[in-house]
Amino acid sequence: MSRTTRLLQFSALTVAFTALLGCGDRASAPDVAPVPVLTEAEANARTVVPLTRTVSLAKRGVVADFEFDLPPPDPSAVPDLTIGFRLEAKDAKALRDQSGMILREGLPAAIRLTRLDVTPIERVLLSRDSSDRAKQLALTEDGRVPGVTATSVDNSMLRGAGLSAAGKRYQILMLAHAEDLAPSRYHVSVELLEDQPSMRLIDAQLIIAYSYRAK
Repeated sequence: MSRTTRLLQFSALTVAFTALLGCGDRASAPDVAPVPVLTEAEANARTVVPLTRTVSLAKRGVVADFEFDLPPPDPSAVPDLTIGFRLEAKDAKALRDQSGMILREGLPAAIRLTRLDVTPIERVLLSRDSSDRAKQLALTEDGRVPGVTATSVDNSMLRGAGLSAAGKRYQILMLAHAEDLAPSRYHVSVELLEDQPSMRLIDAQLIIAYSYRAK
């Protein structure tokens, strides 16, 4: 057997062995199972950010009053926390119509966020977007906001928590946000200040979630 023939056979064996190794790696690599979407009851019981709570926007009153844990943000997110509402609709037009109505009519609310693992407990400074989103406005002591502004949050963390379903359409409407928030335990309260009967059919959840990291 010539030296050239032996080299060709060795090369062929090397390629075949490498291919077998690659197949073995793929076969042994665990499949990443999709995170199952939480039921409404499971989502309402969640106390770790990101989280959602089913709410009605139609009647005045307290729609949130609970404690939650804030973990560090994923690499896809930044430590700026959004507090607001998430709308869910079957199609893009319905979502536009609903969010447009809320943006036009306003949704007056009072928000309070406190950090619980410090002594004394610490009121968190919240701010909101101006109506044209041109500047940030600090909330006053009473925590009142006149309405919401359209925004977005980190969808990767929502999917990882089972809070985002494929094929559904969502719109985030922000009441207020906190910048550079430390992982800790917090208490949030949100009170709607006016009856809004025109919003009785809107499918909405309170949402607390990190903002996404722009690429």
